[in-house]
This record gives sequence, C-alpha cells and structure tokens, in this order.
Amino acid sequence: MTNRVLASVAAAALGLLGLAACATPPAVVPTAADIHGLKPSGKVTMTQVFLSATGIGSGTLTFNGRSYPFTLAGELNGLGALSGIEGAGDVYNLRDVSQFAGAYIQGAGPLAVGSLPGEIWMKNTNGVIIRLRGLQNGITVSSGRYQIFIQLGG
Repeated sequence: MTNRVLASVAAAALGLLGLAACATPPAVVPTAADIHGLKPSGKVTMTQVFLSATGIGSGTLTFNGRSYPFTLAGELNGLGALSGIEGAGDVYNLRDVSQFAGAYIQGAGPLAVGSLPGEIWMKNTNGVIIRLRGLQNGITVSSGRYQIFIQLGG
C-alpha cells in the first residue's frame, strides 16, 4: 500500500472503530457446513493489518459484475498481533450489495507465526458469509475470534 492509501485507510478505520463499538456481530463463526451446496454470490479481496488488538484494512467486493471498495476495522480477542493478512475468496448469501456492510464475526486459528497460508471465515448479521483464503505474515495470539466492521466505500 502507498502512504496515501494507508493514511486514508487509517482515517476510515478510526471512524469505523466508533461504529463497530455500537454493532453486534453474530455469535457463531461460520464453517464449511454453512455454505454446503451454495454457489458463491460474489468475490472479495482483502488486506488487513493488526497491531496489538486492533486491525484495519481495505478490500474490494465484486458482485453482479461491479466492484465495490470497502474499508474495515476490528479487534481480536486475545493477547494481540503484529501481523498482516492478504487474501481472496468467495461471498455467499449476498442478494443485495447493501447486505455486505456491517458487523462480522471472524474465525481463524488461535496462534499463527511466520508466513502461513490459511483460511478465514466471516459472517455478518445479514447472514452474508465470506470464505477468505490467503497468507498471514507476522504473529497473532488470540482465541481465534475477531470482530470486524465493514463499510462500503473507499
């Protein structure tokens, strides 16, 4: 990311953190069983950076032939992290682009060190599920759960 992009993502993330504090994500992290038999309704690419217990990032949703930029902010449950995640994946249960934004619960492994490929599952209060595959660099020590708030717009 360029310095300009990083600065705009950081500013957006600070605003999102206030909104995220008011939003309640679902209680249960989705799994492969939740998407069994479903076809993806969209695609997503995402970059996240975690410092301590706070994460910020950005990405792009591709839905019905259009691209929608988004920003995200969140927090992890655990000791913290100094890591970055880059990934791409599929979106399920998205019928309208307005359902994409909101509070998500995210699940991953409890401890990651170094450069590891992996999978992250996220679900929001509208029932939208994201299955993200990517690479994590750095170290993360958590319970394996994150709370994220996504806002459409760049």
